[in-house]
Amino acid sequence: MNRPDYNELVVALKGESSKGVEFKPARLGNFDGARDRKVVDAWLAEMEDYLHAAKVGRHSAVELAQSYLKGYASTWWRTVRQEEGKTHGYTWEFFKERVELEFFPKNFDYISRCKLRDLVNANNDNLRQYVRAYSELMLEIKNMHELDRVCHFVMGLPTWAKRKLEKN
Repeated sequence: MNRPDYNELVVALKGESSKGVEFKPARLGNFDGARDRKVVDAWLAEMEDYLHAAKVGRHSAVELAQSYLKGYASTWWRTVRQEEGKTHGYTWEFFKERVELEFFPKNFDYISRCKLRDLVNANNDNLRQYVRAYSELMLEIKNMHELDRVCHFVMGLPTWAKRKLEKN
């Protein structure tokens, strides 16, 4: 099966496929105000991918994104707009920053670093599971120096893997 290239998908999103094949974009998920950094990050990334593929402008991006806010998130955004004194004209950057400020847990960095400490100090016999868990934590910890990332990774390796590293 031939896969269309990226440009063909963008054209198809607009309903103008040159090959007569029409694509429908995947339905984006709603955001209900979960205070979970992984959920917020995933929703924002999904929204940004869609906005990019559909070539939605910076100001129109917020108009579209707000239609996917449900429950508390929708109420929160209406409150922000009232406090700011305007109902439209927000940039994607402003919207994204406000979503992160509101819905990222305040102590998320601390919690993630505690999880990292626990992972590094655990008995990590299964290398594949350790690498996966470590990689997921590194996606959560945004402001760690590269050397610290490497040192923590090596400290948590199973003993046999550390020995093998030391030989090389």
